[in-house]
Amino acid sequence: EPAPVEPVQAEDAAAVAAKLNELYSSPTPQEVPAPVFAESEFEVTVSNTDLSSGSDLDDFDRLLAAETVVGAEDELTAIEEESVNSTARAASFAPVPGFAPSDASRSDSFYEDSEVVEEVALESAPKEARRSRSSSQFWAWLGITGSVLPIALAWYANSLGISFSQGVVAIALGTFSSAIVVAVGALAGKRSGLPTLMLSRAAFGVHANAVVATILALLRVLWTVAIFAVLVSVGSEFFKVESLTNVTETNTIYLGVGAIAIAGIAVTLAILGGRVLYRAQQVAGILGVAVVITMVIATAGLISVNDLLAQPTSSWLNVFGLAVLTFSVFGLAWTSTGADFARKLSANTRGASVIGWGILSLGLIPAIIGGYGLALMGSLPRLAKPGESADLAALPTMFEDLSNALSPWAGYTLLGSALITIIVVLAMSLYSSNLGLHSIGARTHPGYAQPILGLIGLTGAFFAVVYIEDLWGTIAGYAMIAAVPVAAWSGIFITDVLIRRIAYHEISLSRGYGFYKSVNLVNIIGWAISTAIGLGLIYSEQPGFAWTGYLADLMINTEFWAASSFGIIIAFSVACLLPVLFGIPRIKRQESEVLAIESRRDDLKDVLGLAD
Repeated sequence: EPAPVEPVQAEDAAAVAAKLNELYSSPTPQEVPAPVFAESEFEVTVSNTDLSSGSDLDDFDRLLAAETVVGAEDELTAIEEESVNSTARAASFAPVPGFAPSDASRSDSFYEDSEVVEEVALESAPKEARRSRSSSQFWAWLGITGSVLPIALAWYANSLGISFSQGVVAIALGTFSSAIVVAVGALAGKRSGLPTLMLSRAAFGVHANAVVATILALLRVLWTVAIFAVLVSVGSEFFKVESLTNVTETNTIYLGVGAIAIAGIAVTLAILGGRVLYRAQQVAGILGVAVVITMVIATAGLISVNDLLAQPTSSWLNVFGLAVLTFSVFGLAWTSTGADFARKLSANTRGASVIGWGILSLGLIPAIIGGYGLALMGSLPRLAKPGESADLAALPTMFEDLSNALSPWAGYTLLGSALITIIVVLAMSLYSSNLGLHSIGARTHPGYAQPILGLIGLTGAFFAVVYIEDLWGTIAGYAMIAAVPVAAWSGIFITDVLIRRIAYHEISLSRGYGFYKSVNLVNIIGWAISTAIGLGLIYSEQPGFAWTGYLADLMINTEFWAASSFGIIIAFSVACLLPVLFGIPRIKRQESEVLAIESRRDDLKDVLGLAD
């Protein structure tokens, strides 16, 4: 138990009260009445006060509880809210008469490596847990980009009749654009230690953000269902399953057992999260790159650069369409998760290093692998000819094509790598889905949230494969529609992040009276307008969305808008302009208020004799 605390002497109490009244006499940015301190308040012990609960503090006092805010040029975080009654915090108190920690027995075992299941909360990752290096961003995404996915994208490009040079341009544009939007989200996570959709409150307002965050969280869940559906569909082709409803058929049983096993592994990884999920991402990335290197060595003598460069070019509309598809698959599908996998980065990590590793993993690596895939597809005559099998439903034939053109080991090796990649992609999507639900107020524990999400994914995939005739076309069609609001949100969010020069004030992200206010009308209305513009410039034949393309109908070249899906890029571009045109004064004002209140907080700590 803590040692007895002696009361403050009368002359010391008078000095403390006078200093506090002087500090609170200046105007505050929060419109909270300044308290008046009396000497009697400091003549008795306050060791039983629980500062973490906030029950004995007013709103302005809780705002002062945030940790030091520093400039982004030092690349330090500023929002590590820690309970003063924890062991780590209590140890930092100077022996000031009249003050003592309320609970010195609390354990910090959560931050030890022995912890199995990662805790999910709306607070920033604690300082003790933020020990990852910037290079972790390379491994976090290598499981997706350093795999069979860029080769599958190259196979699809070849089937569209796109030449080698055109395919390289399209894939490079798509992957590097994707890398930028995801890496900027990772930078926000590094600064704050918070999930992406939680940080979005700074741009849209604490309560208004619920609108866009709810849409993005639901889209993340639907994206998980789509991944499960792809898994079941490809598995059906591989096992030659005629009907999923015939559950007594041997191949159907094999497919069911395999799908449940893969889903179980993915759910387990999502539940454990943290270091376990990170290691799985590393393993998937290393194995994927190893498979690609093996393929390159085995096929290097079969590729003719001169023949590739001599290929006739196709319509550049297909090139734009492929670039937008790549941007949607590698960028927009994951832009709302960028900070989720950067929350554990050390606060001292340089922002340029975070972005650099992200661009390397999300931009350069898939561009190189995709370029190799294009060269391979264009050099082996026994592969599908350009223009054939353009439907993504024929994707399983890629493994057969490679097996026939090279040897059986090539197809089976890529198939094994694809399965590992799908497991990691599912785990990452489930993990981020739960964080997204937390950001909109659903306090779900991973132990039961992830199995429920996995069950929803498998059930939805079963019904999709059974009852949707054109599954791949439906997924692609709705994916393009969903990409529009995500692109509009991403444009506003990443521009807002790039404008800011200090870290986020965490407490204000959960209170409507804080620096970020309850509603940011400019950004929320701008998001809606950008979404409306984007939907008006794309065409969709999906049920319920035949009304899209209303702006493209007014244009001269409707064929361009129909083939390129360029409305997604327009929505993203318009949204990027909003913070630049209307948000800079607001952001600068917020930052000046945060720095002002931080200065007062430092003075308060000096008066009370508290150490950092």
